Amino acid sequence: MQTVYFDIETADADELYTYGPSFCRLAGYAVDDGPVVLTTDMDELCAVLRDADRVVAHNAIAFDLAALEHWHGLDVGCLVDEGRVRDTLILARHNDPPLSGHTDDRRYNLDAIGKRLFSRGKDLSATGESTLKGLAREFGGYDRIPVDDSSYRKYLVRDVELLRAVAAYLSCDTYALREHCVVWRLTHISKHGFRVDVVEARRRLASQQKRVAVLQQRMVQVYGLPIGGKAPQRTKVGVIALERAFTDCGIEPPRTPKGALATGKDVLAALLQGHPCNESLVELVETLRALNGERSVTQTTLDHTGSDGRVHPSVDARQTTGRISVTKPGLTVMGKRDRANVLERSLLLPDEGEVLVAFDLSQVDARAIAAHCQDAAYVSAFEPGKDYHTEMAVELFGDPSRRSDAKPVTHATTYGMGARGLAASAGIGQAEAQALLNTLDSRFPGLARFKKQVRAEAERKHILWNAFGRPMRVEKGKEYTKAPAAIGQGTARDLMMEGILRLPGWLLPCLRAIVHDEIVLSVPTDRAEEAETAVLKALQFSFAVTGADVAVLVLADKSERGRDWADCYRSEKVTWPEVARDHREQLSCLDEHCTWHIERNETRSAA
Repeated sequence: MQTVYFDIETADADELYTYGPSFCRLAGYAVDDGPVVLTTDMDELCAVLRDADRVVAHNAIAFDLAALEHWHGLDVGCLVDEGRVRDTLILARHNDPPLSGHTDDRRYNLDAIGKRLFSRGKDLSATGESTLKGLAREFGGYDRIPVDDSSYRKYLVRDVELLRAVAAYLSCDTYALREHCVVWRLTHISKHGFRVDVVEARRRLASQQKRVAVLQQRMVQVYGLPIGGKAPQRTKVGVIALERAFTDCGIEPPRTPKGALATGKDVLAALLQGHPCNESLVELVETLRALNGERSVTQTTLDHTGSDGRVHPSVDARQTTGRISVTKPGLTVMGKRDRANVLERSLLLPDEGEVLVAFDLSQVDARAIAAHCQDAAYVSAFEPGKDYHTEMAVELFGDPSRRSDAKPVTHATTYGMGARGLAASAGIGQAEAQALLNTLDSRFPGLARFKKQVRAEAERKHILWNAFGRPMRVEKGKEYTKAPAAIGQGTARDLMMEGILRLPGWLLPCLRAIVHDEIVLSVPTDRAEEAETAVLKALQFSFAVTGADVAVLVLADKSERGRDWADCYRSEKVTWPEVARDHREQLSCLDEHCTWHIERNETRSAA
């Protein structure tokens, strides 16, 4: 068996799909335990890879192989489908699962893995800076480093040697091979990109900048916010001004645990979520975000728009449950539930002659838990023709009309919340929350037993495996909530990935985004019905955990066909008329809260 280890030095990684044919500059490869060969001939490298029994690289599918596929025609899909690729980034996360959140984001680069395994990593300068970064700074860019520079070539040789050493420690099972197929399919989101309404984005950005300038001036005039300086909002006078502004909005000024005024990103987001209709608060938060240097979604989208008028986002499965992150720009954070930000998605368009369609798995986290726990009464809530939340309302309150009251409780069931968390989520007292949880446990004893078992297993091992075989790390001391949540989210994620794997090949280039349990496609208008049928067929199937007696149906819904991403949800958001592109094309409207016409009218007034 012939194994090829390789790495490529390129122009700036953010220009993978837009730089041009010279993006790949210098390649290094080694066959088995042979010496590292350096070449600038990417056709030579592609020929070596095609002939190999096994191809090994770090972040291979999302970057190195993607670059060779895009610029040099390598058939990566064939290599992946035949099980010949070993991506050490995928394998490192599989062999040593990350913690939840972003704690472990940097533990999986090749340098960090090498240091953990061998106490040696990549080639560094005397100051600890990467040799590659130092060369890029010296020559004015990654694409300007001479390919015959001795330090450049030495750096690449060392990388390939480190890669080979790391790969020897990483095992690959059936799930990991499946994950390679998943990641390759998702790279189509990056490769084909999402078309941006650049003209509208620039207009909107200019409007936002004018609006923020007016709001900041108002803060100066009304509340005495200082002018000038690096962070006037953090001065003593600035803090007093902001506290007055919060009070005038009818909001108690948010505080840190030590009592200081809190104006961080997460705090501001939580305030807006809790008070979405408080227009004065929305304006204050917008002003603070500008003062804090936060870039708006519009600005970030433009920052990542390439010369082709598209964003080519990064798609990564870095979370412990495997949930997909889409960044540069962050498509997963674009608004849908908050009316103030609902038009962020309208900046993203279908290709010419196409429409956008979004597909969302129905209550997939809860269905995943049902498949695992095998509680007969709980599983029955997902039978065809039944509405899960209505069924829960009957079980909890004996009243199907209390569907909305049941929602936060069923969410708590899926994510293992205690009484305190449920009380905060549902806006009820802790005693009432505990009573509802007790009712759930008595109605669904199999579900209660399952959650107890996974918590105990997490306490013993700190690793849980979902129904597909994905290992997920659970942080010590957080097993009560994190263990059931990991099973629900992790299995739900792989149910979505099963749907991705079932998509017919002609639809892969149509993929534009994945946001949790939703995928978005740009499909030819004259094939829209065919595409909708094919995607629903791929996403909907019967699923049973190995050894289980009862299967659970995985179901999906589809959106309207949209002329932009926001337009897909016009039937879902009927009380927000601006979601519909047709409405935005009207000169005026009668809805005094329509965020589109309010903003357009303000722009005209300012002009």
